[in-house]
Amino acid sequence: MTANNPEVPVLDTIYMYASGACNLNCSHCWINPEFQEHATTSSLHLSSALVKTAVEQGKPLGLRSVKLTGGEPLINPAFRDIVEFISSEGLGIVVETNGTLVTSEIALLLASTPKPTFVSVSVDGSDAGTHDGLRRVEGSFARAVQGIKYLVAAGIRPQLICTLHRNNAAQIRGVVELAKELGCGSVKFNHVQPAGRGKEFSELALSVAEIIELNRMIEDEIVPVAGIPVLPDIPFAFQKPARFLRSSPGRCNIHNIIGLLANGDLALCGIGTSVDDLLYGNVRTNSLEDIWKNSPKLLELRDLIPDQLEGICSRCIHKCFCKGTCVASNYNTGGKLNAPYSFCREAETLGLFPRSRIAIFTE
Repeated sequence: MTANNPEVPVLDTIYMYASGACNLNCSHCWINPEFQEHATTSSLHLSSALVKTAVEQGKPLGLRSVKLTGGEPLINPAFRDIVEFISSEGLGIVVETNGTLVTSEIALLLASTPKPTFVSVSVDGSDAGTHDGLRRVEGSFARAVQGIKYLVAAGIRPQLICTLHRNNAAQIRGVVELAKELGCGSVKFNHVQPAGRGKEFSELALSVAEIIELNRMIEDEIVPVAGIPVLPDIPFAFQKPARFLRSSPGRCNIHNIIGLLANGDLALCGIGTSVDDLLYGNVRTNSLEDIWKNSPKLLELRDLIPDQLEGICSRCIHKCFCKGTCVASNYNTGGKLNAPYSFCREAETLGLFPRSRIAIFTE
C-alpha cells in the first residue's frame, strides 16, 4: 500500500512494451506485434521521453523495477538509452527477448547495471528446424543461441523460455540439456495462449490433459536430474507441495503492476494492444498517479480480484495467492476480469482439477 493511502497498492513494476514491432513472426504470439526485420517505424517504439515520464511519476508510487518486453524490446533504437536511464534511477530491470539481437555490447550493458538484470530468452525447441518453424524466420535459432552465449560470457545466466506445443513437446529433455550446455540459469515451459496469433495456432496447442501429464513427467523425471531449476507453466493447484518448498513460485502480481505500451497507453498489460477495455489512459496526457489511484477500471480490478473470482477459482485454496493466474487471459476468454482461468475451468469439467485444492465451505 502507498504511504499516503492504505487503500492503494504499491506500484511495484511497470511492464514497458518497448516496441510494438518484432523481427520475428512467431505463429503463437499472444501480442501480435508488427513484423519488421529491422526497426523502420518509429511510432511503434516506446520513446526515451515516455520512459522517463513513467519512471519519474512511478517512483513516488513505490516503483522498484521495470520489465522491458514487446514485441521485441531490442529492436527499439533507444534500447541502450532506456536501459541506462532506468539503471541510473536505481531500479531493477527485467528483459524479455527472443535473443536474436543480443550482441556482446548489449550483454555487457545489461551485465553492468548496479542491480542484477534478469534476462529471459525464448527458444522453442532443441534444434533449428523446430524453433525456426515456429518463429518463421530462418536462422533465428542460431542467433538466439549466440545471444545466450553473449549473455553468459558477460556474467548473466538467462532463463530459457520454451513454449510447448504438439511439434516440440517431445523435445523437453533436449531443451533442458541445451539450456544447461549454454549456461542458462533456469528453464521455463510455457503453453500457447488463446490470444493474438495464438488463436490461429489452436490446432497445435496442447490439451489440458496433455499439459497435466507433461507437468507430472517434468516433476517426476526431469526436475530431479536437471541440475538447474525447471519451471512448468501450470496453475498452482496442479503443482506439488514440494515445488512450493523448493522455491518461491512465480506469479503475476496483478495489483502491483501496470503496462506501458509503445504509444504511451497505460494498460492492464500487453493485452491492451488489442483490448481497448483494458486501457486506463495515456502517459502523454494523463498523470500516472491519478490513473493508479483513481482509474475506475483499476478500482474494479482491485475490488474483484481475488475476492470475487468466479467458477472454480472462487473455490480454489490458492485463489488469494494465485489471483486467477492471468487476469488478461481470463478477460480475453471469459469477457470479465473475474472470470475463472480457462485451464482450471476445463480441468474441472474434465474431472481433472485436484479435489485436495478445493476449499470446503461450511455454514
